[in-house]
Amino acid sequence: MTLRAIAKTLLPRPIRNLLRPCLHYLQRLGWWSLILWQIRGVTWSDQWILLRSALTAPFLSLDNLQKWQDPILLANAQVSVRGIGRFLVRAHCDDLFHVLPGREPAVLRAIREHLKLGDIFVDAGANIGVYTVAAARLIGDTGRVMAVEMMPDTAMVLREHIAMNQLENVDVIVHALSDSAGKVVVARVPQGRHGQASIAYGVTQGASEVSVTTTTLAVILAGVERIALMKMDLEGAEELALNGAGNAIKRVQSVIFEDLGDARLGEIFSSRGFSVQRLDGNNCLAINLRPA
Repeated sequence: MTLRAIAKTLLPRPIRNLLRPCLHYLQRLGWWSLILWQIRGVTWSDQWILLRSALTAPFLSLDNLQKWQDPILLANAQVSVRGIGRFLVRAHCDDLFHVLPGREPAVLRAIREHLKLGDIFVDAGANIGVYTVAAARLIGDTGRVMAVEMMPDTAMVLREHIAMNQLENVDVIVHALSDSAGKVVVARVPQGRHGQASIAYGVTQGASEVSVTTTTLAVILAGVERIALMKMDLEGAEELALNGAGNAIKRVQSVIFEDLGDARLGEIFSSRGFSVQRLDGNNCLAINLRPA
């Protein structure tokens, strides 16, 4: 259980509000303890960048204690992530947090429990590919990962990580998942937060805008008989993607999806024959009760 969850359980709201800056600061330092345990620099130079970033964290973490702050590296570095693989982490952005296994341990457990050799895994919203790499190792050469990432610059890093980990069972699809294919839409990404790129959210102050082309789950899954697992993290576009799935969703055995408290997605999955259970505070697992 996270420090935030413990405080929410034990402390009244007025006390939590008073202590929030202190709790946020301790949480930020806690993430760094986990990073140093689960992540290592590939070379001495990379390790020094990691350590230098950790040493400055107590000072940088004092900034804007009312809002979320990603742990960041001060310079680009190649890192080895325990139990998963190698990644190039870009400086001053959310890459480091997105390769951290301890960020979403329940999601990793679900991936490991629901994938076996020869399976097909769809990583919808692959970002820089930590789940793509983890799944590709689990399913082996006879399996296939379909990694969907709409942002061209992030997809380029994703491909680099696939090559870095010597994976030959991954297809990268550089499109935005939506309810129709072939449209050009605007994706917005907040500065330094590549993992929050979205075609669903409105204007965000300081966000960059990139034109991307849409596709649908029905299109990319055409001809695929059985999908063992799909992970959906589309920053608000999950419902659009489900509307574009058609009957293909019946061939998906299980889906991990982000749910920050809005029951809407869970209701959609339930209406399509899935049983929904919560994995953690941010994610749910939908299991197909009537697979095609």
